Amino acid sequence: MIKAENLSYFIGKKPILQDIAFSIQKGDFVLIFGRNGAGKSTLLKVLAGIVSAQKGFVSVAGRNIHDYSRKELATMLAYLPQSDEFVLPIMVKDVLLSGRYPYGALFQKFSHRDHALFQEAVEYFSLADLVYRNILTLSGGERQKVILATAFIQDVPIILFDEPMNFLDPGSIFQMIKMLQGLQRLGKTIVLVSHLIEYFFPYATKLLALKNGKKYYFGEKKFCPELFKAIYQVDYKRVFSENREIIFVNE
Repeated sequence: MIKAENLSYFIGKKPILQDIAFSIQKGDFVLIFGRNGAGKSTLLKVLAGIVSAQKGFVSVAGRNIHDYSRKELATMLAYLPQSDEFVLPIMVKDVLLSGRYPYGALFQKFSHRDHALFQEAVEYFSLADLVYRNILTLSGGERQKVILATAFIQDVPIILFDEPMNFLDPGSIFQMIKMLQGLQRLGKTIVLVSHLIEYFFPYATKLLALKNGKKYYFGEKKFCPELFKAIYQVDYKRVFSENREIIFVNE
């Protein structure tokens, strides 16, 4: 589905990513984690085609990402930035419907399918009370719901999500995780960047740990205290409660 081959990215002479390679399959839920400055968000932008690696390449569905037009690529993957990257006073309805732009011509009216997906997303994500609000007036949790719903409307096989839990309260975090689980059950491939590994570890199928811009670990999800210690310098423990897997920092 997504393949990264020896990616390296520099700002000036400073290496941000160095020789990173991995392969993500259809239906994977990949959790990318690492300390601040490890290159997580930059890697996500490279995978989305927003920035270009100086070395190596990314392929999506067996095709080099730069062989896609922007419109074609937007039918393959959705890149969901951190919610504080929205700075324009746009109505929520317009944000949601922007997910359908890759499928129509410029200035073309929205199709029956466009409106059907819009209505389905409004119901699925409980957005009826927000549709005619300015997105800048929403709380962090409400913005994240809108962002995720936009990816649902875009109807792509791959979703790249950067730090979805920023500024969320515990209730909104729980709701967001349930929504991501729902998208995974629909067969979506999810690649998610987060420091909060304790929230996402139980649902991930693969882990990608970055350290100083390099791949420290990539592979099937496994509970490895040594891995987490090497990345975050803290100890994690794991317990099972009512058939749920829980990991936490052991202070």
